[in-house]
Amino acid sequence: MTTLTLTFNGPETQARQALGGLLQRFRSAYFVERSGNEYAVTTDEVTASELARQPQWSSRRVPDQAQH
Repeated sequence: MTTLTLTFNGPETQARQALGGLLQRFRSAYFVERSGNEYAVTTDEVTASELARQPQWSSRRVPDQAQH
């Protein structure tokens, strides 16, 4: 699994509506709101790549935690 931070690049008032579109398209992804326009997303590698290419969103990968 891959974790991304997605940030909506439009007005914060439109972030939830834009998130709704992502939730409908990417049903296998797990979204957690961090702030009004930023979300942590955990999903498979293919879906993460697709999410990273969404217009109006910027993304950065969260580094994998070391396994002990």
